[in-house]
Amino acid sequence: MNRRSLPKIALALWVAFSPCEVCFAETIVHEGAEYWIYRLDPEKEKLELFLGEKKGKPNTFPALEERLNRQGKQLKFAVNAGIFEPNFVSSGLHVSEGKTIVKLNLADFKKTRESEFTPNFYLKPNGVFYLLEDGRVGIVESSRYRTLRFASPVRIANQSGPLLAAAGKIHPVLTKDSISTRHRNGLGVTKDGKIIFACTVHDRKKGLSNLYNFSTLFTAKLRCPDALYLDGDISYIFIKGVTPPLRESNWFGGIFAVTMQKP
Repeated sequence: MNRRSLPKIALALWVAFSPCEVCFAETIVHEGAEYWIYRLDPEKEKLELFLGEKKGKPNTFPALEERLNRQGKQLKFAVNAGIFEPNFVSSGLHVSEGKTIVKLNLADFKKTRESEFTPNFYLKPNGVFYLLEDGRVGIVESSRYRTLRFASPVRIANQSGPLLAAAGKIHPVLTKDSISTRHRNGLGVTKDGKIIFACTVHDRKKGLSNLYNFSTLFTAKLRCPDALYLDGDISYIFIKGVTPPLRESNWFGGIFAVTMQKP
């Protein structure tokens, strides 16, 4: 690839792990913030969703890597999978390898005072990302998820919020002039069924984002009509051979990951 041919806003990196294990990662600058982007084709890579190994214990990237090592595997890609409760269990639906570990959560947040902040998960509409056994993917508003009838079993599903965009329309509460800027991570689904993860580069000098601009990253720049917010300042992404070496991460509930066999 001729580096001169790349847009100035993006640095594309082909990373080869073996002849059969190639990923495409890049950095993109959008509205003053720089993001790591990981594009995943469900037909070529197996996306998995993990909670911590022991109930009530935090899930971290090194802990997940240690668990995988015992199985003869290692991390190729990982990113935290969304908002969770104090016991490190996902706040909403969590399906892993066809098993429902946490049920769909359609509850509304009840304020104790008018000025109380509504947590992102409950900033309705929120949404569910799903990946079926046959490789088809989607993101839908949470209450619609339970009405869907899939021709193939659900292999993984993850509920989070807010739903950044649906059919190209930005979440109605989000505003461009919001001063709430933070690190962000989320995922979108393209019209042709590819999954795109985005996470701000964890260096405040490279910019932070409000939720509106983060939404337009998916709709305008990445061409994802549907996108789901995962989490904020604690967000962390690992791409083997691209991002800095695996280190102790923040504590998480779920972690999205792509694994590979240890050499």
